[in-house]
Amino acid sequence: MELEVRLVGGIENCFVSLPLPLVQTLDSSSAHLLTLELRSRTGHRWFVAWSGATSTSSSSAIEVSQQFADCISLPDRTAVQVRAISNVAKATLVTIEPHSEDDWEVLELNSEHAEAAILNQRFFKVRIVYEAMKFPLWLHGRTVTTVRVVSTFPKKGVVQLVAGTEVAVAPKRRKKNGNAHEGPYMQSSIKEHPFARALLRIQDPDRRFIHKSYVNGVELGVVLTSVAFIHPETAQSFSLDSLQFVVIIPRSSSEESSKNSDNDSFRKRSSSPPANNGNLTEKKKIRQAVVHLLISESVAKGHVMFAKSLRLYLGVGLHSCMLLLPDIQLSSLLYLHS
Repeated sequence: MELEVRLVGGIENCFVSLPLPLVQTLDSSSAHLLTLELRSRTGHRWFVAWSGATSTSSSSAIEVSQQFADCISLPDRTAVQVRAISNVAKATLVTIEPHSEDDWEVLELNSEHAEAAILNQRFFKVRIVYEAMKFPLWLHGRTVTTVRVVSTFPKKGVVQLVAGTEVAVAPKRRKKNGNAHEGPYMQSSIKEHPFARALLRIQDPDRRFIHKSYVNGVELGVVLTSVAFIHPETAQSFSLDSLQFVVIIPRSSSEESSKNSDNDSFRKRSSSPPANNGNLTEKKKIRQAVVHLLISESVAKGHVMFAKSLRLYLGVGLHSCMLLLPDIQLSSLLYLHS
């Protein structure tokens, strides 16, 4: 069935309205949410969601919010074929960022409204997303900002936002040119001491972050090993941002380093010869990891949460302490590759 797209102003959601003749042909069990593919005569495709609304302008028109259509580049009066998409994967983690620096500043100025809007978007205003998709975020009054989907987990073409989906928001600040006149020594000093160190205790991973997958009838638990979660207030206390790269190091590593330096002089005076031409074979290897930082209220204040496999790699026990050191050089890569 070929239908015509009609853009409608004043609609503050990312759902489409379908003409009654089409609605009557749909399975009533799918009326609560349905993923649709719109395909034009020229082969262009758009993915949208329908939650039960019917069109009021015409019996052969699909109505779409003007602002949402602008974000996904869906022109008015476009003739499209409509196809329902089944078995859409449910997202466990979606990372979004402001479309521009201006959008980020709008979010900062309306932080409380933005937080409420993102939570409401998950259940009322947008339910279907995909990588590189843009959609409007209605804050309050006539204030609207645009955000872009950076990544989804699982990595599918289209995913569905459901209760329990974690939404990570990456900042998009304006680039500063204030370091143009700084010497190499000052730049090096800034890189070495950008922020205060965060000393946090390890929290047991939340089972909600384990994605269940079935392979040949066997249930597998998939976890993110390249991320660490902290509480929003913890992030604010140490000036840390969502999706920032950080280095995590066991606290005992620095203590062991100082102890080893003190023990070296004692061993040199010892009567027993050193092994391996003076190298200490019993010295413990210090391990560290670089991860993306995500913000979640599932983590207790003053704690950090990451995958058990990463904890075993670092050789630390549950409830032990970790140092988080922001990595400026890696953090810059976030904006280059987003």
